[in-house]
Amino acid sequence: MLFLDDVESAMVQEIGQRIRFHSYFAPKGTNVNFAGRVGENHIRLRTYERGVEAETLACGTGVTASALLAARRYGWKSPVLVDVKNGDTLKVSFVLDGENYTKVSLTGPAKQVFTGHVEIAEMAQ
Repeated sequence: MLFLDDVESAMVQEIGQRIRFHSYFAPKGTNVNFAGRVGENHIRLRTYERGVEAETLACGTGVTASALLAARRYGWKSPVLVDVKNGDTLKVSFVLDGENYTKVSLTGPAKQVFTGHVEIAEMAQ
């Protein structure tokens, strides 16, 4: 996770790819999140996702982890709002129990993005 002053101009593809394949994260690699502070309890997030090998519109685990790290870094209380590339604002709620985060939840809009039909043909025996 990288905290940046200007997340919009971050070189997500170039830097994300270099970190994702760094030997420290071998052999599987890692997702790389770029976060910028928007305001109190509010960040903007861009994610380079392994497997996709590019920036994605949103990543639930990245959003959640980044929100918790931002809360720790800036001393924020729950919830933390996270703006993602697809334009949505997601909300990460949590309870801070000493040094531990519990009851962590991620909420945001659910949208149907695809409808399809599959024909299954009988196989010859």
